[in-house]
Amino acid sequence: MLRETTYEEIPVFSGADLHQVLDLAQKSHEDYLIRANTRDLDRALVYYLEAIKLNPGLAEVHYKLASLLWEKGEIDLLSAIKHCKKAVELAPHSSNARLYLGYFLRAAERYKEAEINFEEAVSLAKFRSSRPRLVLAATITDRLKKSGFKTFDFFKAVHFFTTGIAASIYDIELLKMAYKSFSGKISIFKYKLCAESCKCVRNYKKTVELYKKAAVKTGNKELFYSKIGDLFVELQNPQKAVDYYLQLLKECPDNAVTWAKLAEILQNNDKNNINGIIKCYKNLAKLQPDNAKVFYELGHIYLRSENKFNSINAFKRAIEIEPQNAFFHNSLAYALVQLKDYDGAINEYQQAIRLNPDSEWSSIVSQALGAIYHQVKDNIDAAIVCYQTSILLDKNNFDAYIALGEAYQDKNDLDNAINCFCSAIKLDSATPKTYCNLGLLLWDKGYVEESIVAYQKAVSLRPDYAIALNNLGVVYLDGCCKPEEAINHFESAVKHSPNYTLAYYNLARAYQVTEDKTRAAEYYQMALDINNLTGDMDGEEIENRIYSLFSTE
Repeated sequence: MLRETTYEEIPVFSGADLHQVLDLAQKSHEDYLIRANTRDLDRALVYYLEAIKLNPGLAEVHYKLASLLWEKGEIDLLSAIKHCKKAVELAPHSSNARLYLGYFLRAAERYKEAEINFEEAVSLAKFRSSRPRLVLAATITDRLKKSGFKTFDFFKAVHFFTTGIAASIYDIELLKMAYKSFSGKISIFKYKLCAESCKCVRNYKKTVELYKKAAVKTGNKELFYSKIGDLFVELQNPQKAVDYYLQLLKECPDNAVTWAKLAEILQNNDKNNINGIIKCYKNLAKLQPDNAKVFYELGHIYLRSENKFNSINAFKRAIEIEPQNAFFHNSLAYALVQLKDYDGAINEYQQAIRLNPDSEWSSIVSQALGAIYHQVKDNIDAAIVCYQTSILLDKNNFDAYIALGEAYQDKNDLDNAINCFCSAIKLDSATPKTYCNLGLLLWDKGYVEESIVAYQKAVSLRPDYAIALNNLGVVYLDGCCKPEEAINHFESAVKHSPNYTLAYYNLARAYQVTEDKTRAAEYYQMALDINNLTGDMDGEEIENRIYSLFSTE
């Protein structure tokens, strides 16, 4: 669906002579200077490369190729300077060759050499020396900023600047470019004004027609296709918006803003198009290699596609760019957990907590770290420290109190576990599971009445809570010796959870206590049959219970 532009896609007419190719190159180059459209740059490059094949002795082609290749990032400054020196060798009396050489020497901060070439360009161009004079003034100014103020050089810069302005009326090429640029801007303004007027009266069809016409007439497809895409986004027609953004990117594949817009639309309206979204972010990453946010988003998209290795690489790249970003470390930790690299995840979670951009957020991260120590590493003490840290960072973190309570429970520190669940209830008194967990702890401590209160509260909040119903039945059966009350709760448990092996087993125990052996046997058998499927209990224990019902001993 999305693709990259290559030079081979730009046609060069078979049999075209040198003058035709140079004309095409010059036109594309001028269009690029006016519109800053990368497609024009690519065309100019193709035509200049073709021209140099036809005649490698053309100085103009050498210095213009140097300019365009450097602009595109395909050569460095030294290579560009080498190309321009070749142009000067081929045409020692060319003012433009000297101008371009000076330009790259200035970019390399070789100011003295640059000034010599600009002065030579001024001498060769005579009355048409506006550009070399102006850039010479700028170069002298740059040198003075580096080396310190000198009165003579300062006035020299002022002289070349003022004479450069004055000489601009004789620079035909400069005036021609200025006229083209001005007329192009007027044309663009006219179309934009007409289209915006139609948009104001909600004549969207005419608005799109004008934008499309403007794209063709002005050649500025980048601007007007973007306008059409943006309009369809406003009109909540994402598919049409995608179509025009893709047309724009076909012409201007290096338009980072449009890649970002396209990624956002696909994420909001076509979430299953993972490959398309990844393509957008990969292109953004190429265009903005130092944009950490792009790699961060790309990492999450890779996670959605279960491409764990690439997600980790993307998050690592984001961290290379912004090593102090806690959110990047947290996301990398999560990705490492998915890959079961728990040691790596622990390190990244610790980094995120240390950076601590926000206490509430860091509290959640500390809780996640505790979960790894608790559930994976089986390091209860380390888990408790993490959960305690989580609570210190955010005293309203309900889940951290629950996690800490469960850790104390696993350590058989029942008093601290009870305190944690009570603290959780103070924060949220409407969560049935908290009361159910508390009821179990109170039962283990021998607090029968308190345990019943906790389980009853859980059931009142959630009448179909089978675990709480079963546990409440156990307390009535084994703690209060009230088998009839227990039977009511066990029957309610199996009603709401028909495959709950333990509830059937306990219901059978209750009937056994009431000496209703027939029903006890019936429910033991049901527990055994279900357990054959679920494996929740020791089947031998259930069988022994059945045999004991009818034992003569």
